[in-house]
Amino acid sequence: MKDVLRKIKEAEQSAEKRLNSAQTESSKITGDARREASALVTSATEDSVSDTQTTLDAARSKAGKEADSVQEEGALIVEKIESSASSRKEKAVKNLLDAVTSQ
Repeated sequence: MKDVLRKIKEAEQSAEKRLNSAQTESSKITGDARREASALVTSATEDSVSDTQTTLDAARSKAGKEADSVQEEGALIVEKIESSASSRKEKAVKNLLDAVTSQ
């Protein structure tokens, strides 16, 4: 009977050691998984920020080119208006002088 009780006690102690070992291993695995997940989230966040910055830079560049194009078109239109106004100015002055001198 003593032998049976001793074997039961040894089995309980062995099971307790295996349980403690399994809990320690489980904690280690969980900690490693959390660290890996955190690293993945950090990496994904950094990649997202980088991609967003690249997209914004491309949009700024495109908008800048479009603005330059519009500015060039506007400058040409202003130049045409100034040229047209200059030639009409001479006619207007002549017509005004003719109207004043004919009275």
